[in-house]
Amino acid sequence: MAHYATPTLTPYDTGSRLEPKLWQPDRSSVIAAMSAGEHEDIGKVDFDDDEGATAVVVVMSRDADGGYVLDVQPLCGNDELTVRVHDETEAR
Repeated sequence: MAHYATPTLTPYDTGSRLEPKLWQPDRSSVIAAMSAGEHEDIGKVDFDDDEGATAVVVVMSRDADGGYVLDVQPLCGNDELTVRVHDETEAR
């Protein structure tokens, strides 16, 4: 009797986590985006659900004062998105 391995489902497969997809997954893609004048798209990450639909686009950048800026573009309904900020500075 043949035994078939049961595939291990990841959190991406089950839908409990959304899968990150970099817009430019490597250096050459970043350089191509820069050459095309698409500077604003560099560093963006799609988060796709288990059906492959993008729910949100996220990018981190620096502001003029050197602070961090997180931009979140929901492609799902605003009532479907919750943003939580975890302050772990005391744990460091």
